[in-house]
Formats: sequence, structure tokens, C-alpha cells
Amino acid sequence: MSAKYYRAIGFRHNDIPGQNYYSQLWFNYHSRFFGALIFRGRKLTAYKMMLDLKYHLKTKEGVDPCLVFLVAMLRITPEVSLRFVKIGGAKYGIPAPISAKKRITFALKWVIKLLRDKNKTRRVTAIALADLLCLSLRNKGDAIKKKQDIYKMASLNRHLIYKYLR
Repeated sequence: MSAKYYRAIGFRHNDIPGQNYYSQLWFNYHSRFFGALIFRGRKLTAYKMMLDLKYHLKTKEGVDPCLVFLVAMLRITPEVSLRFVKIGGAKYGIPAPISAKKRITFALKWVIKLLRDKNKTRRVTAIALADLLCLSLRNKGDAIKKKQDIYKMASLNRHLIYKYLR
């Protein structure tokens, strides 16, 4: 996204990330997350939600909201996924490494799904999103629990990797 986009949604010039590794990571997560927030084509609602999220993260944590968002999403991001293989009538989740792009996708899907499942109207609110990100910043909450469950299943079935994944 260009600098014009950032000016349109109210970012000041010093909030636009520079060209280093962490700002590129933030940029990837932010742009993909914005795309995941768009629901029924309402782009302006997603813009406003990102601004509200930035405000709520700033008030809750007291530090740069972009940094809080990035660290929280990096804590949620998985390193392995499970591929299910049927062995003798039972399905086993076998751990498999995933690419960086897929990692971001899994993290975003988990966050959006958790927020939509909690709310009866299936709407994602900035306050609930800020709460979830602040919890994951401290290695707590539902998103971290999901990641730990997948790691637990992967560690239980790691003896099947060489046999069934090729």
C-alpha cells in the first residue's frame, strides 16, 4: 500500500514504516489483516476499525501500536501445521513445515475466526480485537491456546513424519 493510503486513513508521516526488516513484516501483517477485515465489501468500515484498533492498542499498552500489533501477531503465528493422514482407519495429524506466507494466513484466520465466534452477531469490533492482541502479547488467550494445541498434537505425532510425509 502506498503512502497515499496511509494519509487517507489518518496516519502521520512518522507512522509510515521505513524500509527495514521489521517494518516490512509489519507491512505484510497489516495489509493482509486489513484485507481479512473487509466484510461484505465494506472497506471504509475496515479503515475505521484499523484506526480504532490503533487507538485502543495505544491506550491499553502505552507504546507504539504498530509494534504491539506486530509482536502480538508474531506470537500467534505458527511454525508448523498438521496434515492429516489416514492410517489403519484412524486420522493422524502429522506436522509439516509451512511457508512464511501461509504462516501469516493461519494467524489471520485464527484471529478473525475467534473474534467472529465469540460475538453472536459475527461482527469483529476494535475493542475485542485489541483485547485479543493484548492477551496474545502476554502469551495468554484463545489464539495462543490454539497454537499450543497444534504444537502439542505435532509433538505427539512427530514419529510419523518420515514414514508418511514425502
